[in-house]
Amino acid sequence: MRRVMVCVWAAGILFAITIGGQRALAETRAASGTQMVASSHSRLTAMPATAPDVKKGKVGQNPSAALRAAGTVLNSQGLTTLVRRLVITALVLVVALLLLIGIRRVRHRALAALEQKRGKIPSFRFRGLELVSAQALFRNVARIAMAVYVVAFSLVILGTALIVFGQFPATQGYAQQVGLWLWNPIVAIALGMLGYLPNLFYIVIILVVTRFILRMINYVFRAAERGLISLEPWVHQDVARPTGLLVRIVVVVVALFFIAPLIPGTGSTAAKGISIVLGLMISFGSTSSVGNFVAGIVLMYMRPFQLGERVKIGETVGDVTARTFLYTKVLTIKNEDVMVPSLTALGSSIINYSSRAREQGLILHTSVTIGYDAPWRKVHGLLLGAAERTEQVAKDPKPFVLQTALDDFYVKYQINVYTNQASQMAQIYSELHQNIQDAFNEAQMEICSPHYQQLRDGNSTTIPAQYRGKDYEAPRFRIENAARAPK
Repeated sequence: MRRVMVCVWAAGILFAITIGGQRALAETRAASGTQMVASSHSRLTAMPATAPDVKKGKVGQNPSAALRAAGTVLNSQGLTTLVRRLVITALVLVVALLLLIGIRRVRHRALAALEQKRGKIPSFRFRGLELVSAQALFRNVARIAMAVYVVAFSLVILGTALIVFGQFPATQGYAQQVGLWLWNPIVAIALGMLGYLPNLFYIVIILVVTRFILRMINYVFRAAERGLISLEPWVHQDVARPTGLLVRIVVVVVALFFIAPLIPGTGSTAAKGISIVLGLMISFGSTSSVGNFVAGIVLMYMRPFQLGERVKIGETVGDVTARTFLYTKVLTIKNEDVMVPSLTALGSSIINYSSRAREQGLILHTSVTIGYDAPWRKVHGLLLGAAERTEQVAKDPKPFVLQTALDDFYVKYQINVYTNQASQMAQIYSELHQNIQDAFNEAQMEICSPHYQQLRDGNSTTIPAQYRGKDYEAPRFRIENAARAPK
């Protein structure tokens, strides 16, 4: 209501100023009209009088009669014009006031209706990802409604001002000038849009064709990924999805090359300069990203690993959980997610434990060192027995033992076992080590090196007590005296 009162007061003040200005203008025009009539009268009196006028004596007796007649005519015409303009101004102001009141009521009703549906407004989601929350969406819609209200209010005020000031000669020039300032850009924009319609038609056709091609590419490569169709030897099944993504990117880039010349302003020098600057910024600012992207493409077609396989990339060991062109995500045995950049993966060694484990079996191996006093056949039997006790170790091919070194103090034995469970490497190693300890303890054979054993006279053996015999006693120092022969 306060805004309505302000508008009423502003309209009244504008109306009063207009009336005062027009009355002053009317008096000035009347005075100027009187002077014009007087000058014309002087010109008439200077002319030679005709015989009828001289006889009647009208010219000489009342020289201001013509002046008063002309002033009366001008005053009556100016008053009529002024009254007509004032009536039009009053009608325009009343209509503007009614429009402003109507716009305000519409705004209140729209906001009330929007407030009632506030709880029913859903959030904007794309493939399960919430892009805009319901609360943010409500705020944005309310802001749009407020912006529409302000624009409509401003247009009514501006249109009213232009019509009112355009009614009177004193302000008509200013109103026309302001109207041209506002009208010329609108006309230019409208003509530009009409001239852009053919290009817009071409862009729509290109977009429709591009969308159809993208759908076909997506269908073909998804079918290849699921194994419904085969694109080998050109595209393997495990790289069908990234290959389809690359092909779609190429199609989109080609479509953009066709669309770019049809967009208004793209051929200007300023647009070319901006595109060059942006290109340089992207090139210098994303060198590593571009390198990772290219390395990701190379890794994708090298096919060193697949999702779910146990790999070792550099010093990281774990299962591959995600692959992109920029990075590879590895889940370690400690339940850690490690992001390995594609450039780093390509520049380091990659060990795939799962690629042959399913068909030929993965060989796991560990080593023990036993002294030369232990029979090597017995050591082989103990290691093979420990391997047979270990679960998830394949029975065929059978485990085998290698003597990998004959060092100064001990022999190095290596037990090798087969398994097709590469993802259980840590558990298999742990269980195998436990079984090796149990086997050697049961055989009362120490897993230690002679250079440690020789310094241990007088101490107990390292075998746990439950594996020792009941009559076991710790060895003691033994001193022998050799009897000297008599001289």
